[in-house]
Amino acid sequence: MTHRLTWDDFPPVVRRRLEVLLDAPVERTRSCTGGFSPSSAEILTAHSGRELFVKAVRGRDNPGSLQLNRDEAAVLAALPATSRVPSLVDSFMEGEWFVLATEVAPGYLPKQPWTAEPLDMVLQALDALQALATPSPVGGLRLVTETLGPDMLGFDRVAADPPEDLDPWLRDRLDELRAAARRGIDALDGDTLCHSDVRSDNILLADDGAVAFVDWAWASRGSRIADALQLLSSVEDPKRVLGVNARVDAVLDSHELPHQVGTDVLVGVLGFFVDAERRSADSSLPFLQRHRRARRDSLLPLVRERWA
Repeated sequence: MTHRLTWDDFPPVVRRRLEVLLDAPVERTRSCTGGFSPSSAEILTAHSGRELFVKAVRGRDNPGSLQLNRDEAAVLAALPATSRVPSLVDSFMEGEWFVLATEVAPGYLPKQPWTAEPLDMVLQALDALQALATPSPVGGLRLVTETLGPDMLGFDRVAADPPEDLDPWLRDRLDELRAAARRGIDALDGDTLCHSDVRSDNILLADDGAVAFVDWAWASRGSRIADALQLLSSVEDPKRVLGVNARVDAVLDSHELPHQVGTDVLVGVLGFFVDAERRSADSSLPFLQRHRRARRDSLLPLVRERWA
């Protein structure tokens, strides 16, 4: 994960505006972990106990992060109230800073590596949220096939310029993998509100069993299976105790889809990481390449198992 900005980095004018939202001076702060953006991820607590979750970043810290925070603010402003998504309190530009403030969702990040009970709890909560969000209640969103589709064509880029250390199993099947990824992209079309970046550090689990999904910067419209498969593609299970393949098939069965759809989508996700890992990383996101390499190496065995 990357170094994040904190309350101490905010200029006085930004601090004052946030304290107006809290209706009291900030008494303490707590930085949240996870993610790759330099944007702050701070919980601010006032003397009254009122809390806000704040993301703040400047374009010079990372232009992409500033735009993602803007995109998330627009999505949160349009989302209907739900306990599974923290409500937007305010967003504003102050000088060169863009600031996004939301209510604080209770809970903690899922412990890693995943275990069966919290993983199933998250999958159930995600399906329940998307049942309420079909058709998408947020207008103007791009399709998942447009936002993630180009990323999932990674094997096209690999075939055009194969790295010398490309895994032999992949090298021998590049044409088949390219075709599978294109089928996977088509399978993600739909009109459900999708988070499109579902992974452990964008999920909060509360003691009462409630699940909250945070960081909606990549929200888009797509299939009911898109987010669940993306989450499962991120689950590392080297000892094969979670049965990720079986969970993928269970998601597909619940929506009466053939199991091949899951294989095709996972191939597309793998293609992204195989291609992206070999490229130069943004110097302001220093740990991103390590993440991409780990995802590539954990996803390849899952795809090979399904391919057989």
